[in-house]
Amino acid sequence: MEEVSGNSLTIDQIITTALMLSGLIMAFLCFLHHRKKPPNFSQLTETIISRSWNTLQVGILLASLFLLYLLAACSGRFFYEEQIPLARLVITIIIYVIMVSIISIINRRHGGNWVDSLGMGFGNLRRLILAPVFYLAFIPFLMAATSGYHLLLEALFESEVELQDIAKVVSGERSWLGIGYILMAIIVAPVFEELIFRGIVFPYIVKRAGLISGIAVVSVLFSVMHFHLPSMVPLAMLSTALCLAYWRTGSLWVSIGIHVIFNAVTILALNVMG
Repeated sequence: MEEVSGNSLTIDQIITTALMLSGLIMAFLCFLHHRKKPPNFSQLTETIISRSWNTLQVGILLASLFLLYLLAACSGRFFYEEQIPLARLVITIIIYVIMVSIISIINRRHGGNWVDSLGMGFGNLRRLILAPVFYLAFIPFLMAATSGYHLLLEALFESEVELQDIAKVVSGERSWLGIGYILMAIIVAPVFEELIFRGIVFPYIVKRAGLISGIAVVSVLFSVMHFHLPSMVPLAMLSTALCLAYWRTGSLWVSIGIHVIFNAVTILALNVMG
């Protein structure tokens, strides 16, 4: 990384410092707001619990997801090696469309709608303005924990931390395929993952095990399902922030917004900072 003209700081150091400082300020402001207007924990938790599906409905959803990913994993043998990146993108989008359709059908039979079950009505879109606030408030803690975790992994395995496969694609040379992966990572994946993990699984576990257990279990599942050891702690922390944002605001739009910002900033960092 080249140095900025007339300054010993590199671009990545400037961006990192700016995020840390603005994040710490936002975290302090959120703390002050929390002290001044403490949330009603019981009421907020009951709102999440009231959105829980039953065990059969959650089982059907997760079984469908597992089956689709199993079929996708077996589909690689039908493509040439150079066709696999495009096929993987198309198959992933198809899985997302099928799963969202299943969620919509089950949700309707559950007797709910997108507003009552997920806080996703158009009237709640205005709460998206809270997404940057939550993102900035938690990013300093995420950055610090990620740095420490990666140093630990490098010390244990005596090698540099490798990027996820999707990160390698979105940080490579620009192409229509690369742009497709970027759009999926920034727009499509956050919506799908928030529907599954925060919208469906989180209320189900909170109803049966409590808020803290719900956050812990969902965060572990969320990190493990990405199948990338260097990302497990950062993703678990991200999931914790997303669960708390959904619990605090009652709208899945907020956690989707945070997820979108997180993925977008990560991709920007990979391409600008290296």
